Amino acid sequence: MSFNRGYPMHRPTLRWLSAAAISGVAATALVAPASPAVAAPAAFCSDGSQPMITQAEVVDTFDENTPVTGLTVVKGTQPVQFTGRYTGHLENALGQGVDMLLFELSGAGIDTGSPRAGIWSGMSGSPVYAEDGRLIGAVAYGLNADNIPIAGVTPADYMKRAGVDRLGPAEVSITRRALSGVSAATEADLAGGTLPLLKTRKVVAGGAKANRLANRTLARVPGASAAARSARAGGFAAVATPTVIDDPLVPGGNIAVGYSTGDLFSGGVGTVTAICGSTVWAFGHPMDFAGETSLSIHNASAALIVPDATGQVGSYKQVSRIGQQIGTITHDGYAAIRGELGLIKGFGVTTHVYNAATQRIRTYSGSVVNPDMAPFAAGYAPAYAAIDTLDNFGIGTVRHVWRIGYRTRDGRTGILTNEQVYADRGELADQLAGDIGGDIASLTGTDLADATITSVTSHLTLRSAKAVDYRFSGAQKWSGKAWVKLGGSSVKAGRGVLVRPVYREYVNGKPQGTRTGPSKKFTIGRNAVGRGKVTFAPKGEESKSECVEDEDGEIFCPEFGGDDEGPRTFAALLEQLDALIPSDRALVTAGWNWKVGKAKGASQRRAGFVAPGKLSGSYTATFRVRR
Repeated sequence: MSFNRGYPMHRPTLRWLSAAAISGVAATALVAPASPAVAAPAAFCSDGSQPMITQAEVVDTFDENTPVTGLTVVKGTQPVQFTGRYTGHLENALGQGVDMLLFELSGAGIDTGSPRAGIWSGMSGSPVYAEDGRLIGAVAYGLNADNIPIAGVTPADYMKRAGVDRLGPAEVSITRRALSGVSAATEADLAGGTLPLLKTRKVVAGGAKANRLANRTLARVPGASAAARSARAGGFAAVATPTVIDDPLVPGGNIAVGYSTGDLFSGGVGTVTAICGSTVWAFGHPMDFAGETSLSIHNASAALIVPDATGQVGSYKQVSRIGQQIGTITHDGYAAIRGELGLIKGFGVTTHVYNAATQRIRTYSGSVVNPDMAPFAAGYAPAYAAIDTLDNFGIGTVRHVWRIGYRTRDGRTGILTNEQVYADRGELADQLAGDIGGDIASLTGTDLADATITSVTSHLTLRSAKAVDYRFSGAQKWSGKAWVKLGGSSVKAGRGVLVRPVYREYVNGKPQGTRTGPSKKFTIGRNAVGRGKVTFAPKGEESKSECVEDEDGEIFCPEFGGDDEGPRTFAALLEQLDALIPSDRALVTAGWNWKVGKAKGASQRRAGFVAPGKLSGSYTATFRVRR
């Protein structure tokens, strides 16, 4: 559909009407009372700084050849002009009484190149103006699959009401009945198709090497919030960590909005439609359709427009840089996202990285702006830090200590502290993200208290760039002169015995020899008989024992029922979360049978110790009891 019809297009600077010009219209009406009253022009901004043409006026006065202009960014941060013409509208396409306005556009990579880009993702929010500079609305829908230069525009007066109307379809079917004001040729081209809303170009910091990790972590974000559902849909592309962009936001310019920012940036990119004072409108469609929300605002720089040669994915804007947070989106409605410049929200997430000698080598920091995304951001922070510092994709051994600050609605504050040791040959980062993310999801998702997160700090000690773990492979006792094998030996009743474990060390899954652990002393009961045993096992794999009778005849049994009921108070939840057992913690258990007259039973003694790294397996040695 070529429309190079020679219509004059005005530059953006001609579109703005000054307050004085508007005042002049009103003054003329007062001086000449005999003349018919002149209605004040509609304005998008309350101070009249951005005149607006309403949907009704477009539908009533535009014909199929009415020219328009628009602004968007194809490279860098400065908007360029595109042109177009009105082709008709779809009645009630965006809700009852709200039409979608249809325009055929040209320029800005839309209809040039091979293949042409069509209406591309990232163009969402690009303002469309009438010849006299009045704002018509924002590009928000496109026939991306065919790279056709037909755009569906959300009317400006509907965008202005963002926060009131929240219902509407995500994909608009084009029926002949709904099409209005179009020529027979246009109707034949469009009828029977659909106009999906332009996808928000979602990006996450960390570069290509961490992109898959981010998408996996995002996909596991728990919760039923709109942001969490959107994150689980995936599709996040890589972008650099936010840096300084001095250029201010302008209509037609890029805008990035984030769930989290700093080294943790994750969010989407689109275009600014209008700015009234400190209030910004963008996208022309929702980010997550969350209503009241909290998303950071940033400027962004584009590298290029990437056309879709397949007709399947859709063309998109490739973002090269994102600036620092300069405001917060507070409403995510069907017609637009809206926010305030200068409003900064969020809580800090910091990850300190140490080498094997416990020297701090790097710090990663950012903030979580959308509370629903706290489990993701807190988990992604140490996961990305490990990958970035180890310079591999999930191989290594790490000790992770994390502290989560929280505050409840009644003013109580506290810090949950946990730690874990991880060793893995490919999924180290995924494991790092899981435990801390789970803690935050439990704190914010419980109905036992209205808790919000105030800070998250991680201390990450990189013990090795290889996966090093230990498996119990033997047990020794001290003979008085040397360490000897415990299994098959004898121990005198009533005497003490000093024992220690033997580990087999594995590096990236391959055995590398053995080493011994710390010693523990047990005193064998004076009434012990028969055989005894010593078991070494990871503490985290400890199972509840059966009922045990001691030498005095007292019976001890595990409690039942508690695990299935779950915590009943917030304090109980904190205690449960705090019970995480690091994988380098171990137990040694000594047990033997005893007999006193006709009475008999079994006794156990336990002691804990710390292993040199992540533990697995168990080992049991049996011995004879001498009387």
